[in-house]
Amino acid sequence: FCAKNGIGVRGHTLVWHSQTPQWFFKEGFNNNGAWVNSSTMDKRMESYIKNMFNAIQTQYPTLDLYAYDVCNECISDDANRTKNNGGARTPGYNNGNSPWVQVYGSNAFIEKAFTYARQYAPKSCKLYYNDYNEYWDHKRDCIYSTCKSLYDKGVLDGVGMQSHINADRNGFSGTSAYVTAMKKFLSIGCDVQVTELDISVENGKYSYQQQADKYCDVFKAAIDCNTSGQYKGKVTAVCIWGPNDNNSWLKSGSNTT
Repeated sequence: FCAKNGIGVRGHTLVWHSQTPQWFFKEGFNNNGAWVNSSTMDKRMESYIKNMFNAIQTQYPTLDLYAYDVCNECISDDANRTKNNGGARTPGYNNGNSPWVQVYGSNAFIEKAFTYARQYAPKSCKLYYNDYNEYWDHKRDCIYSTCKSLYDKGVLDGVGMQSHINADRNGFSGTSAYVTAMKKFLSIGCDVQVTELDISVENGKYSYQQQADKYCDVFKAAIDCNTSGQYKGKVTAVCIWGPNDNNSWLKSGSNTT
């Protein structure tokens, strides 16, 4: 449908600790096998990324694949790990642990993934790092340093702000923290996209007017950045999560009438 009607598509996602089957990281592609070493994982990662882009090009040659989230949610919420482990999640499988970190021992796989993606993605496809809680100060700063390094090496084009937030304009994910994060990521020199925006009223804790005001804040932040001299035109998309608020990822009363 998108290819036939000229509708641009964001790809999501190539490298993620969640959803990828455990056997992908094991010897013999067997859940009961030993964890493979990093050089073996390099080959598997490259093969997957190469073949994914090839499949899209082969099956949908006219598709406008304008962006792709290469790596998703690689930075830990744990301040101790953003301080001492380069932001890497704890190693392991399931429950928020990362099999990528289990194999590599660090977040070294991120740069490799972006390098492979740059090699095999269409030239017109911009490559993004995507994450949530991206406005949390210690995590924000770790995302910034990770992405700045990738951008400076020419393998990253943008940062994706998932933006799963609530309707409070002043709290943890409040407007000030959100705008500060957006501008910090823009200061890298890369593009920024709001990738998964949904705003919860938390089962009536906040009003629909507060929800509307928060939506306005996000769009205003994007417009203000885009019309500024410093970051002009650098917020290149605002994507809403799901076709309506009843299908929110948050599952906490974010639906509207």
